[in-house]
Amino acid sequence: MQRPTGVTVLAILQFISTGCMVLAGLGVMLGMGVVGAMLAQQGKAGGVGVGALAGMGAALGVIILFFAVLQGVVAWGMWTLKNWARIINIVCTGLGAAFLALGLLGSLAHFNLFGLIWGAFWMGIYGLIIWYLMQPNVVQAFQSGGTMAAGAGR
Repeated sequence: MQRPTGVTVLAILQFISTGCMVLAGLGVMLGMGVVGAMLAQQGKAGGVGVGALAGMGAALGVIILFFAVLQGVVAWGMWTLKNWARIINIVCTGLGAAFLALGLLGSLAHFNLFGLIWGAFWMGIYGLIIWYLMQPNVVQAFQSGGTMAAGAGR
C-alpha cells in the first residue's frame, strides 16, 4: 500500500517545522549571547547578569533543539508509516486542541474577536488532522507500512 497523500503532507510540514525549530534554537543561543555581550559593552548589566543571560539563552536553545529532534523523529515515523508516529500525532494534536480551548476561553472572557476567530480556525484544523489520521484507509496504511518495508525485498 502506498503512503496516503495527507500523510505525506503532514510529514513534510513536520520536517519543515523541525528545520524552523533548529533555526530558532540556534538563534536563541546566539541571540542571547550577543545581547549579553552588547549589555556588557554598554555597562548596563553586571558581570553576573550577562553570564546568566547567556546561560539562559544556551539552556533555552538546548531545550528547543531537543524538541526539534523529537519532532524530526516523529516526522520520519510519519514518512515511513510507523503506527507509533500516527498515535503520537493524534495525542499531541489533541493536547494542542485542549490548550487551544483554554485560550479560546480566555479570548471569550476578554471578548477578543480576532482571537476567537483564529482559535476556531485552528481548532478546526486540529479536528481535521485527528479525523484524517483515524480514517480506516490511513490506519490500514500505517498498520501495513512496517511490514511492507520488511517484505519488499522478497
